[in-house]
Amino acid sequence: MSADPENEYFSDGITEEIINALTRVQGLKVTSRTSSFAFKNRNVDVRSIGRQLGVATVLEGSVRKARNNIRITAQLIQASDGFHLWSRNFDRELEDIFAVQDEISLLIADQIRENFGHLEIQEHLIEAPTKNIEAYNLYLKGRYHHLKWDSEGIRQGIRYYEQSIVQDPGFALPYFGIAYSLAMRASWRGDETYMHKAENYLKEGFRID
Repeated sequence: MSADPENEYFSDGITEEIINALTRVQGLKVTSRTSSFAFKNRNVDVRSIGRQLGVATVLEGSVRKARNNIRITAQLIQASDGFHLWSRNFDRELEDIFAVQDEISLLIADQIRENFGHLEIQEHLIEAPTKNIEAYNLYLKGRYHHLKWDSEGIRQGIRYYEQSIVQDPGFALPYFGIAYSLAMRASWRGDETYMHKAENYLKEGFRID
């Protein structure tokens, strides 16, 4: 999904959540985040994307965020001919972000089932991991930076994860984010101190989760 540069972290986070949600649909094969994001912001024909990824349908979209309002546009496109199967806009308040992610994921799964056959779809695909929207927003910023896979990105990522924990100490995901980031540092620097710290954050994340 595309977004304005200022809110790219938010768009990436929403996209990843929807990908993860769709993997929970039994019988549906979903391309990995890494493969999908390789086409991010690239002007590539949908039919070519379909051939390269080996998929029957491609999900395109955009995310716009302004203060407490978000607009998500989602389009399901048939890869064989590039024609739309389904398209919809979602205008919501930011506090409804988990509900709209769940709604979009369920609608996409239902459209795929309608066009391509039987799928076992759960009642809900996404559960809210926190009630604190600012904690979630900071977590998405942290993940966006740490997935840059460089030392500065890791540093920035940890900073945002720590701020997320301050907002909601009972939110497990930023603990996992810090654990992963510190493990990366340990690998790069050969310093076991970072690995011990990573293990502590990992244990705390699992305790909360």
